[in-house]
Amino acid sequence: MPRGNSIRISSVMVSRLFYALNWYNISPALLPISQSFNVPFSYTGLALSSFLLGAGIFQLPAGIVSSRIGARRTALIGLYLMGAAAILSAYSANFIELVCLRFLVGVGAAFYFSTAIAILNEIAPERIAGLIGYYNASFNIGAGAGIIAFTPLIPIFGWRIDFLVSGVVVLASAIFMQVAIKRGAIYGGFDSKNIRARLLDRRTWLLGVGLVGLWSLNYTLPEYFKSYGSLININSNIAGLMGGIIPIAGIAGGILAGTIRRSNPLRMAAILVIIIGLLVMAIPFIPYLGLWFILIAVGLVATIVISLEYAIVALMDRDSRYMALNIGLINSIQIGIGSVVPAVFGFVEIYGFSYSWLFLGAFSISTLVFLLLLPRDVLRFYGR
Repeated sequence: MPRGNSIRISSVMVSRLFYALNWYNISPALLPISQSFNVPFSYTGLALSSFLLGAGIFQLPAGIVSSRIGARRTALIGLYLMGAAAILSAYSANFIELVCLRFLVGVGAAFYFSTAIAILNEIAPERIAGLIGYYNASFNIGAGAGIIAFTPLIPIFGWRIDFLVSGVVVLASAIFMQVAIKRGAIYGGFDSKNIRARLLDRRTWLLGVGLVGLWSLNYTLPEYFKSYGSLININSNIAGLMGGIIPIAGIAGGILAGTIRRSNPLRMAAILVIIIGLLVMAIPFIPYLGLWFILIAVGLVATIVISLEYAIVALMDRDSRYMALNIGLINSIQIGIGSVVPAVFGFVEIYGFSYSWLFLGAFSISTLVFLLLLPRDVLRFYGR
């Protein structure tokens, strides 16, 4: 690979890593935020859901904007907005202000995520399936660091340092990407006919809804596990490490995804989701060492399934102009539906974490039924 391409790809992977900090960095801060603003712990799910709402609602606008001004410009807008909103979150005066700023962080995430995949496709289209696996592995490194690194720092420096540091490094990564990738594809006017056709693509909708349960589980479990671990008398730092091991285990999942993609990807995804859903439902009844196994399995499987999903979407439509829109649509579907799940999980927790884990595992399995409605050509090609 030419040296220039390597640097450009590296800049995307680095920005992806620091971007991921802002997804999971709030996990070790949930209890301190609750105490700082004097709000019930169950309300902290609103801060998680507001981020997801911003990320979900603006995925489609981001994809449409990208089809006009290009993926590079759109991704940079997202990174700069995300970094600025994260830094402002560190200075929130009250809980409502924090929730609103987390929404803006989510908006920035929406403008970055699918457009960054489109950038990778512009740089090395022949390697896109494998690069998506590495792209998701980079996310898992950042997500794990967001939980593990900040767990011991927050008791010392307070929860605000969490958002301040995360915002600064995202801005730094945006500058690196802007310098490394000096130009990107820029297209003509909006093509409403092609945009509408992709927004109404039944295949993308069914794939997104079918795997939304797994997506929701993968986001909610790491966010809440530290609090759950502390509740069942696991040392706070160890509980944070356990929550962080989920995305860390996903690093291997991202690497493995390229191999699994070549054989029965849809069928394999469904089987893996069922196994993981059942394991999560069993969390209240599993001893300490068994919890480590479940968390590692969730991280590994979730990244494999999500990488397979994005690769299928990317390969169904190879027009680079609309790749960000296609992936943005599936993200919008999953984040839009999935944004409700952390809030529901938090309110169910009022009756006990056991019910929350049962709800989360059952929901992840229940949505798989939508995969059965996929057109036969998709099932034949990706589910053989």
